[in-house]
Formats: sequence, structure tokens, C-alpha cells
Amino acid sequence: MSIDGFRPAQDFKDHLDNWIERFKSAKTVDPDKKVIIPGEPEFAYEQERRINGIPLIDVVVHDLNQLAKKLEIEGL
Repeated sequence: MSIDGFRPAQDFKDHLDNWIERFKSAKTVDPDKKVIIPGEPEFAYEQERRINGIPLIDVVVHDLNQLAKKLEIEGL
């Protein structure tokens, strides 16, 4: 969507940044939890998986290793 069709892009970005700042500074019911905005959990998972890889259950690892052996390539 072209934001410029509705308002200047920088104006929209500034407004959105202000909204996010106000939203994130809101008090939570549980003081041990923080306010999150859409996309934050997904971004955190992406960063964690880029560092540590995608978690696989044992049966999937076994199956992939069996396939690698059959194809004569390196397994996991």
C-alpha cells in the first residue's frame, strides 16, 4: 500500500513511532511481563533461530539422517 496516497510517508512513520512508544510504555497487569506489538515475537524467534537453528524433534532428525545416508550425503 502506498502511504503517500494518504499522507506524507515521514508523517505516517513519525505518528506510528509515537504510537508504538506510547503503547510500549503502558503499564501491564503483570509487572513481570512487557507490552509487545505485532511482529515482535516473530522477530525474536527469527533472531533466535538464525543463531541456534530451527529446533527439530528427534524423530525428524532420525528420518533426515536416514535419508542422508540413503543419498550418501552428510547427515545432521
